[in-house]
Amino acid sequence: MWSRFILLLIAVVALPAAAEANVVWPAALLTERLLAWWIIGASLVIEALFVWAAFRLPFWKTVWATLAANAVSAAVGLFLLPFLGILLEASLQGSGIAIKIDWDAFSLAGWIATFAIAVAFNLAIELAVFRYGYGLRIGRWAAGLILLANVITVGLALVSLDVVPNEGYREISPGIVGE
Repeated sequence: MWSRFILLLIAVVALPAAAEANVVWPAALLTERLLAWWIIGASLVIEALFVWAAFRLPFWKTVWATLAANAVSAAVGLFLLPFLGILLEASLQGSGIAIKIDWDAFSLAGWIATFAIAVAFNLAIELAVFRYGYGLRIGRWAAGLILLANVITVGLALVSLDVVPNEGYREISPGIVGE
């Protein structure tokens, strides 16, 4: 039993890095940046403030709830976020919509779509952790605050790709900040 769990854990940690080595999509680059230590640190502080404002939990419960929600989101997101980005690209290319709207994965529209997918994905996972893991009531106010926190933190990661581009991918950074 434990050996299977350990093998699964190793796969969760190791496979996304191997998968991203040969596949470059905005979602893969954003996923990599979302896992940078300095983005994680900043995101945890920002999101903890919003979690506290949304639920008015005691300090340590706020910290643990924020850590748990982000840990689950990161673990699931290692696989799902790049997959969702590739799925978006494949569905647009396969349906012919990409030609009609002049779609390019690394266009501004591609980066905006990647941002929206990442925010929606993180929001859904984190709200599920708060609801089912902590038994918290998720009203519109709480959901709105957690949404805003994710817009800020995913936006921080996205803008950071312009400010500090991933090595080897400078020419395909989002172009949000400019030259």
